[in-house]
Amino acid sequence: MSDKDRIDLSMFLDDYLNDCREGFQQINNALLVLEKDRSQSGRLDEVFRIVHTLKSSSTMLEFHDIAKLAHICEDLLDYLRKSRIPITQETMDVLFEVVDTLDAMVGEQAEGKGHMKDFQTVAGKVKSLLQEEALPAPQEDGKANAATMPSIEKIQTIRVHVDLLDSLFNLVGELIITKNRIDNLVSETMNKELKAALSAMDHMITELNENVSVARLVPVDDIFQKFPRMVRDLAKDAHKEVELVIEGREIELDKGVLDAIGEPLIHLLRNAVDHGIEPPDERHKQNKKRSGTIVLSARRTENHILIDVEDDGGGIDIARVRDVAIGRGLIRPEEVEYLTDKDVLDLLFSPGFSSTESITDVSGRGIGLDIVRASVKRLGGTVEVTTQRGQGTKFTLTLPLATTIMQTLMVSVGDHLFAIPSDIILETLEVKPEDIREIRDRQVLILRQEAIPFTRLNDVLNIARPEDQKEMIAVIMYRGDNYVSLGVDAVLDQMENIIKPFDPIAQRFQGFSGGTILGDGRVVLLLDIPTLFGFETLREERCLA
Repeated sequence: MSDKDRIDLSMFLDDYLNDCREGFQQINNALLVLEKDRSQSGRLDEVFRIVHTLKSSSTMLEFHDIAKLAHICEDLLDYLRKSRIPITQETMDVLFEVVDTLDAMVGEQAEGKGHMKDFQTVAGKVKSLLQEEALPAPQEDGKANAATMPSIEKIQTIRVHVDLLDSLFNLVGELIITKNRIDNLVSETMNKELKAALSAMDHMITELNENVSVARLVPVDDIFQKFPRMVRDLAKDAHKEVELVIEGREIELDKGVLDAIGEPLIHLLRNAVDHGIEPPDERHKQNKKRSGTIVLSARRTENHILIDVEDDGGGIDIARVRDVAIGRGLIRPEEVEYLTDKDVLDLLFSPGFSSTESITDVSGRGIGLDIVRASVKRLGGTVEVTTQRGQGTKFTLTLPLATTIMQTLMVSVGDHLFAIPSDIILETLEVKPEDIREIRDRQVLILRQEAIPFTRLNDVLNIARPEDQKEMIAVIMYRGDNYVSLGVDAVLDQMENIIKPFDPIAQRFQGFSGGTILGDGRVVLLLDIPTLFGFETLREERCLA
């Protein structure tokens, strides 16, 4: 065949890579089940079908080395299916190595590197398992079996590149900004037809936003399914027995949020395996099962997704954390008596806490936790840790359902406008100076016979305010069982805004997590309430009158 007659197969590359990605994940899942329960030999049929498909599609695209290794893998799988060789840990390890090699070779094709990966070593291991017996290659006679004419069904789903969804999502955000601007320009008009048209446009933009947001939702299992193999390998390297239990696979999350939490979850799972779960002999002495358990779960509340990483290991030695924090200068010795266990655990997320090797004595919890909190914070979420000595530790990530577009409450201090996420606001009310009292050198708002920590926004941000202006509006906010009240001059409106994240330099500013543009062109900063007011370190005793 001449070059001009040769078919351009590059158009099929994206589909090939997507199919490979899904196929390798299915293979890993099947092999993990088989490794745990050798009676599940039917899983080999599933793996064989996927490898055979990989061989065929690789041959079509002229990725001959991948096709060769896939064919060798078929030989091994065929021997195992027919019980010509037993399913042992050795054969399982070789299968995992073959799959990893195939995955790497496909990755090279995705990056345009061609054939670079040497697969002869792993191929030799397979041939050794097969006792170097030559297997006849499957013969293809090229004849198709007679079959009934299939019915053609309508296509119900199509693949859409995530870049297109991101573009649509950004356009919807710009539409919202433009709509807000138009609303501002015609707010004083009395033209009923124009107001009716704007109202109809508002409904359409809202529906468009909802549909695009739904299109970006993907099951958390897209990330979760990658972790069983990782945990298996980590446990094997650490000479530990670990079972990973995954719950809530069907929970859906915005694609952007899901991609961003992969690294934090890797850190948490690695810490749980390396330093949370005890060695089998030590667990046995403590009357525990030799095999430790890590539970990775997702659940949904009204406005957030909660992701837990919980282990049944030795827990965190809080006294040790306290001593290390003093030694590293993170707290002063005289402050210790005022710190609750929750406050001490919060120190684990300090960058300085994980800067030296000695910190790993504290159940290894210092390693990478500053990265975890920073990553979650960029998404507008939070992370908390709870622990019980000898029983285990749980990290909880609280994440928004989606990014960028959110309902906000607009507030003002002096001539400055700020936005607060609506989902953390409980209520707003007018307060007078006599409603504010001091308890233990801290201001609190007395509301319905309860004392709630109170902060004036103008004091926090150093904004000048007329001295004769006594009254203000208190915005009551909450997270879990913690409450805080924020004093502002006025509450303006609740509106939907597109939130633009800060660039890396501006992210260093504490107390803000992004900005938005109003219809009249003014820039409004989104307040990062947990950071600005220390939700992570609110102490229960502060809320007692």
